[in-house]
Amino acid sequence: MDEKTEKILKSLNSKKVGIFCDDSNLYYSYKKCGWRVDFGKFKIFLEDYCDLQFINYYIAIPDKSDVDYKGVQDFIQHISPYVNLKRKALKYIYFNGHRTRKGDVDVEITLDVARTIDNLDVILVVSGDSDFLELKNYIVKEKHKQIIFLGYKENLAWELRLCQHIYLNKLKKIVGLDIFKNKPQV
Repeated sequence: MDEKTEKILKSLNSKKVGIFCDDSNLYYSYKKCGWRVDFGKFKIFLEDYCDLQFINYYIAIPDKSDVDYKGVQDFIQHISPYVNLKRKALKYIYFNGHRTRKGDVDVEITLDVARTIDNLDVILVVSGDSDFLELKNYIVKEKHKQIIFLGYKENLAWELRLCQHIYLNKLKKIVGLDIFKNKPQV
């Protein structure tokens, strides 16, 4: 962990922190980087720095007929002891004979932040999505509270890099889970 990350984490000392994780945004980073966050390790790690109130994990669930259904269920089973799962159905859009899958959870996260902000000192948003910039403006300018973005360096929007942020890559040795363990890497 680098000095900047350590400084941000130490700023959380004894503060009430709520974490909001955007699986839709993180999924592609997981695949690109070859590792994902182990939420058991993540929770224990952050509890050393703050008064962690909760970790909400927002995820879109594919239909049972989807080839990814079992993998998503396995993932949910792995993380469910450590997070509050916030599920919604994955949306399938058909256009010109092609199927696109959508699982955006930005609105759900934003509303839950607005519902809980008065009971928290700091919001941690685990996402690289620039759509959360306006949420940052609300948290800082109207609620006068702190917001920190956590995301993979490869997937953190430039707008969020101008805000207080932590690259998950800096925490990989501490909270990383190798999703390609025992599988050949191409």
